[in-house]
Amino acid sequence: MMKLNLGKPDSKMESFTELNARSLILILPAIILGHYLDEFVERVETKNVIRSVVIQTFMNILIIYALHILSSAYTREFQVSLAGLFFSALFFGMQTNYIRNLKFILDGYTPK
Repeated sequence: MMKLNLGKPDSKMESFTELNARSLILILPAIILGHYLDEFVERVETKNVIRSVVIQTFMNILIIYALHILSSAYTREFQVSLAGLFFSALFFGMQTNYIRNLKFILDGYTPK
């Protein structure tokens, strides 16, 4: 029987199947949360790009904080394993509006 210890730095000793299971446990919520956060910001997006980035940054912080409060072992996983890296990469990677708006600001956007 496979036992997944989220938040424990024992990922070097786990099998390929355990690594895949651990990764899926972290990837699925990242995709879902990242997608719906991006959709939410797109619906409430203002004409001011800087305001959109601030709103989405604040929402990202709230989601990560809520995850940390609900399960510190789950969020500790982001820091101690390869599988945890997938959550961060996909959570922020799914937010195309966030990336587009940041790029727009960094490319020389001047607020009016």
